[in-house]
Amino acid sequence: MPGRDRMRLWRDPSLPAGLDLLRASCFDHSYPLHSHDEFVVAVFSRGAQRHRVARHRGVASAGMLLVIPPGEVHAGEAAEPDRGWDYCAFYPPPGFLADLADDRLGGAGGLDFGAQLLRHDAAMSRVLLRAHAVLERSRDPLEKHCALAGALGALVARYGERTRGGAPPSSRAPIGDAIAFLEAHHHRPVRVGEVAAAAGLSEFHLMRVFRAATGLSVHHYLTQIRLRRAKDLLARGVGAAETAVAAGFFDQSHLINRFRAAFGVTPGRFAADSLSYSTPSGARMQAGPPASST
Repeated sequence: MPGRDRMRLWRDPSLPAGLDLLRASCFDHSYPLHSHDEFVVAVFSRGAQRHRVARHRGVASAGMLLVIPPGEVHAGEAAEPDRGWDYCAFYPPPGFLADLADDRLGGAGGLDFGAQLLRHDAAMSRVLLRAHAVLERSRDPLEKHCALAGALGALVARYGERTRGGAPPSSRAPIGDAIAFLEAHHHRPVRVGEVAAAAGLSEFHLMRVFRAATGLSVHHYLTQIRLRRAKDLLARGVGAAETAVAAGFFDQSHLINRFRAAFGVTPGRFAADSLSYSTPSGARMQAGPPASST
């Protein structure tokens, strides 16, 4: 049945680092393999989602929460298409959670949520869902910031732990050099030979070790960089056509197709919802079923 998915993705500039937020009711949409520079904190309220995070596979249902670290490749779809699933998600930057960890955990080191990514915790789920509702409805930046810090701070206090682990494989040379090249040249067509030269590897060796380190092909990773750049521009009010060119897509149609496949909403809808929070009269959407992504 077409048109059953109802998803809302937006960026709120009044929140730390322009936090991205999502509310969705999914039936037919499936998320392809992808990763984020931010943490993903997903809270489930109805139905069931089948997901894969790195080597972990699981099914999330109401009362469960899923915390995915930055850089972890993951995918998701409805466990039962006829039922679908409802959930909300926060995408907090690592620096924001690090500050919360300093306050809630003390000590030194990085922040980790352990090997158990999916947890059944109805009480914590309710805390996070209430905070998400405040972030969507409130027009008061202070109220929103307090709700966000309170809910994510409680999550860090309950499940966060200190770690002294080394840098992730994707940040180490030569993969780090390859990623830096992609970041610097995402706005134009890129050939694998250029990336391999920047990394000091042969083309075939680069493609093999890049996927091993990041979980994605070089092309898929570049597409993610372009999508992140597109979100940044759209949230600032840059038009879709100009955004497509600046982010490295062939044209506006190419941007729309890639954006919708990755996020479940169109670039225009993301821009409109994000910009609604840039004005004093923002947060105009009422609580209730997610709005259509068309």
